[in-house]
Amino acid sequence: MEKKYAYSIGVDLHKDSMTLVVLDKNGNVARREKISTRCKNKVHEFFSSYGLQCQVAVESVGFYHWFWELVYPLVGKIYLADPAGVKAYVGRKVKTDRNDAHLLALLALENKLPVAYVPEEPVRGLRELVRLRHTVARDLASSRKRLRWVSLKTNLPGPKQFFSVNAQKWILAQDAKFSTVNRFAVRVYLDRIIDLERRLSDLERFIEEKILSFPETARVYKLLMSIPGIGPIVAATIITETGDIMRFDKSEQLASYAGLCPRVSQSGESIRYGHVSKMGPPLLRWVLQQAAWVAYRSYENVRRIMCRIGKRSGLKKAATAMARKLLTYALSVCRNNRPFEWPENIVNRKMKEAKTAFENPVRTTRCLNG
Repeated sequence: MEKKYAYSIGVDLHKDSMTLVVLDKNGNVARREKISTRCKNKVHEFFSSYGLQCQVAVESVGFYHWFWELVYPLVGKIYLADPAGVKAYVGRKVKTDRNDAHLLALLALENKLPVAYVPEEPVRGLRELVRLRHTVARDLASSRKRLRWVSLKTNLPGPKQFFSVNAQKWILAQDAKFSTVNRFAVRVYLDRIIDLERRLSDLERFIEEKILSFPETARVYKLLMSIPGIGPIVAATIITETGDIMRFDKSEQLASYAGLCPRVSQSGESIRYGHVSKMGPPLLRWVLQQAAWVAYRSYENVRRIMCRIGKRSGLKKAATAMARKLLTYALSVCRNNRPFEWPENIVNRKMKEAKTAFENPVRTTRCLNG
């Protein structure tokens, strides 16, 4: 935010309306206005009148996307403010929409605005697709759980997993044992399971096609899937929830963003580490922990690491620690542009390369003058 703009605009965005405060370069209020969010033409006209001479600050809310897409091409710069960071500057002022908008404009003018990261396209669109996929997967799991409860009420445990194919066969075989009410409920849940499985399959295929259609995301996607426990969905979630993973200089910064760093309580020389902060994207933490359990069941090296941590802290905390390690591996493979290798394999490979170079030295010749 080094560039000086003629105007700084703070926007307090709500579902039905937005409050705007415009400050000039000296910090004086140049304009105040309240606009309905339904009047997109009026919003367009307001920001077009200031154009590239203004910077805009809007606090992050769950529905800022339409505003961002509308205003981004009209102004010099637009920032998404982090609510937690802005809260530190509120002080004892009376909380009103006008005061909130004025504070955002003032922080932008003074280059003190705590900025939240907004990924560029195509990651921004992919993020919505991946989150939708997880929502559909949760709905599917809920429908299977409800079907299980109906079967248990009839004292029929049913198959181990209620997939559409085996659920249909089982329901047809046990149809006479259900009451009229339970038979109706079973068919409702079965229809939902069939529909959601189809939608989930379509979404996953569409997400993979979109990722592979862009060279950079395709490169990162393939590198991430070389890490133990990380499959297509986890890789897609890491890409979309971290944005540009290379923007993190250190693995500690990435772990802190994901909320996988412990809270620190310090007083003088006394330091106490608590539970992980859980301040980042919850979906990212969840998929990483699921990937940690998959890796624990499938890879001996991961099992050894988690068992070592689990002896002193328990397996649940070991899974959280492994989730952080997977995130560290993700940053490493993207930075080195090489598929994942275990550290001991890297050492062995380098020793083998050194031995080969020693046994087969490259012959060089000197050119002598004269």
